[in-house]
This record gives sequence, structure tokens and C-alpha cells, in this order.
Amino acid sequence: MRIAAIDVGSNSIHMVVVEADPMGGQRVLAREKAMVRLARGEAKSGEIGSEAFRAGLEALGQMARLIQDFGCDTLMACGTAALRDANNAQAFVLEAESLGIPIQVISGEEEARLIHQAVSHAIPFPPEPVALVDIGGGSTELTWVQGGRVAASISLPWGLQRLADAAQTADPPTAQDLKRLRKMIRRILKKARKDLPSELPEPALILGTSGTLEDLARGAAAGQAFTVGQLRDFALKLWRVDSLHRTDRLGVDPKRSEVLHVGAIWALSLMEWLGCPPLRHLPVGLREGMIWEALKHGGAAIPPLAERRRGSVEQLAARLDPDPGHSRHVARLADELFTSLQPHFELGDTERQWLAFAARLHDIGFSISEKGHHKHGEYLIRNAALPGFWPEEVDVLAQVVRFHRGKVPHHAKHETFRALAPWHRQVVRKLAAILRAADALDRRRRQAVRHLAVEADEQRLYLILDAAGDAGPEMEAFLDKGTLLGTLLDRRIEVTVV
Repeated sequence: MRIAAIDVGSNSIHMVVVEADPMGGQRVLAREKAMVRLARGEAKSGEIGSEAFRAGLEALGQMARLIQDFGCDTLMACGTAALRDANNAQAFVLEAESLGIPIQVISGEEEARLIHQAVSHAIPFPPEPVALVDIGGGSTELTWVQGGRVAASISLPWGLQRLADAAQTADPPTAQDLKRLRKMIRRILKKARKDLPSELPEPALILGTSGTLEDLARGAAAGQAFTVGQLRDFALKLWRVDSLHRTDRLGVDPKRSEVLHVGAIWALSLMEWLGCPPLRHLPVGLREGMIWEALKHGGAAIPPLAERRRGSVEQLAARLDPDPGHSRHVARLADELFTSLQPHFELGDTERQWLAFAARLHDIGFSISEKGHHKHGEYLIRNAALPGFWPEEVDVLAQVVRFHRGKVPHHAKHETFRALAPWHRQVVRKLAAILRAADALDRRRRQAVRHLAVEADEQRLYLILDAAGDAGPEMEAFLDKGTLLGTLLDRRIEVTVV
């Protein structure tokens, strides 16, 4: 069985082709890498730049020809932060598909899960706590592991390129640039702490899996594991020279020399935030996790066909949903909210499907009783036969329905929520927050709110409703049920009607 995995990252596009035997053994047939920097300038323009757009498609075209030459049985291509956030990401995905590379845009949480899967197959986890860190171009994934089990996981919507674009340092950078960058990073990490459990194991070791960390390891410790002190010394060298001299004097890859000084401060800040353990780089990443994911499911590209999944959801809803017009309207509003908030929540194609399915099923508990219908809905989904879904996906759907109203999900208070994997707990919080808001916007079940749009700044999220007639009750319900959304986004919510 031959499997090709393509990681369409915000900085680079990586491909690996392996031949796997029935016992799971793998032989690497090819590796390809193209540093096209899809995320460069995206934070300012909101789009993938035209040069990176073309370079990315050219790289994918070459990879498609290699995949055809190798006669691969399975192809998995995943897009990360740049394709989650760019306004022209869909155009890029469509053109890639025409080249024979169907890209699935994945969430930050799914990135963290697949990276953990790659690392867990690469080395045995030590008994003491460790942290996995992957610094991409557009996001950074962190996972805490204790005794081989995942304790917590988070995806931060800040990677090397996005930080460099936001920092806008001089060349060579100044002391004021460093001060401003440090302040920005402190703000990012302070917000991130709110999304994590109150008690986390302090890691004795950091395992890094990205090209940025590989370059830092090479510069700080000749490719070996490095300490905070060693990285601090190397960061100082990077900040004392301009981009040209980072290549000439320090041996930095020319394509990364403009931004690696920012990456060094980001990595250093993360190491300090995690308690200053040493960091060891591992030559695995998302694409290896994708290979193991395909092998776990018999070589199948996953998830299963959307039509099969949609059919099983519709069959269940047809039997149990008392008001399909309301559910379908809520699903549409939820999808509009999802696409508007995607850059803030770092979610992907699979989570968009999950939200649509949960919205369609969110009221099936009424078939048992109006009181506690969200809990009855959870029970019905858990015990329904839903062909096309993996068991962990059913658990996620059930929890999103459970928390579309009532108390907000909390790992210390809700046992079934606590039983989810950490990355799925993060997804449930985000999807439940969106579904609560969409459900509130059809409070009277009259479809008064026809469409919505979202604008956001650093302090506020502005929800603009296109409504027919009086939408006062819907606005009131949203301001009540939208509190979880505001908490997760760390913004005040204001609503206007047009």
C-alpha cells in the first residue's frame, strides 16, 4: 500500500510518500518540500499573496505528478492556518483540486492531534511530563503529555510568519522592536492561559517538531537539544545583525533569515512559559501523523464521504426533530457565524461539518421531553446508529448538542465532557458557543433573522443582523446565550440590526 501525505502549511508545503506493509512497517519512497510562505502578508491583506498563490500551486502540481508516478493508493492533503484564515483560501483549494490534490482544511486542534500521533510513533514518551510544540507559519500547537497520556492541548493562532508580519521589525531590528514583540507575546500567552485547565503538569522536556525549531536547534546547539540559555544566546546573535548577515555569518536559511529572529523570541517565550525545560527537535510532523491516521483506518482517506454522514444525520432528524424548519435555519445561521469567526477560532472543514450536523440535531431531545431536551438529545445521539462517523466524532456531536443550552462545558463539572480528548474539548467549547448563539437568533422560531455578518477588533465583536421586522427578542436572547462566545473570543459583543 502506497500512501502520500501533503501538509499545506502556512510557511512550507511538505510531502512524503511511503510504502506500508500489512504490519504497519513503512518505507519512505520520496520527500518533497517547497517553502512558498502562503501566510506572508496575510495578516494585513487578509489574502494569500499572488506570488505565494502561484508558487503554492506550482509546488502542488509537481507533487501531483510524483504521486501519479508512484501509483499511490491513498492521498491525504491537509491545509493549516493560512487556508483556515485567508479570504481567497477557497479559490486556492479549488485550483489545487483541479491539479489532483483535494485539500482538507483542518483545525488547530486536529493539527495538534495528528502531530501527537506522529511523535507517539516516533519515540516512546518518557514517564515524566513533556510538552509537544510545533511552530508553524500561521499557528503554534502545544500539547501536554504525562505518562504517555494527553493532559491538555491548545492551538494558538500565532506562528512565525504571522508574528513577523504583526511585529514589523526593522532590518536590523531595534531594542524597541524587541520590547514591542515581547509585550505582544506576553498578551498572547496571558490569553492562552485562560483556555487551559487550572492545573497542568510542568514538563521536564519539550519535544519540537517544526522547521523553525530545527533551525533554532542548529543555530543554538549544532542540531542537538538546547536549553533556554543557549537559545537566548543565539537569539541575541540573530537580533544584532540584519537578514543578510544572518545567512552569511550565522548560516540561517535565506528564506527564513528575515523572520527567524522573531521565531527565536517566540520559542524562547514558550520555553519560559512552560517552565524553562530543554527542547529537543524531532524530524517528524503533521504529514507523518497523517500517514499513521490513514493506516489506523486501513489505508482509507478520512473522514468518510460527507454524503453518507449527512444521510445518517437526516435519517435520525426525520424521526425525532419536531421542527425541522427551525433546525435548518439555525444550521444556516451557525454556518454563517462559523465562516465569519474561522480566523479567530482556527477551525477547519471537519468542524464545519460537525457544527452543521449538531445544529440539525440540536432539538431532537424534544421527542422525549421539552425539559432538559439538550440532555435528552445527547443521549439519543450517543445511542443512535450513525453510519459514516467514528465513535469519537459521535461523542463530539453529542457534547455540542448537550451544551447548546444550559451550563457551559467545564471539564471539572461534567464527566462526559471530561472524558473527551483535550483537543476535542476545545472544539466542543467553540462549536457549542456558535450553536448557542445561532439558536438564540431564532428564539421565536420565525426565521426573523435572515442573515448575519461579523466584524471584530481587539476589544469588541460586532454582530450585524439582517432581520425582517422586530428582532428585539432575538437580540436579547443572543446577548444572554452569546456570553460563552464572548468569553472564548475575549471580546465584548455588540449587536446591531439592519
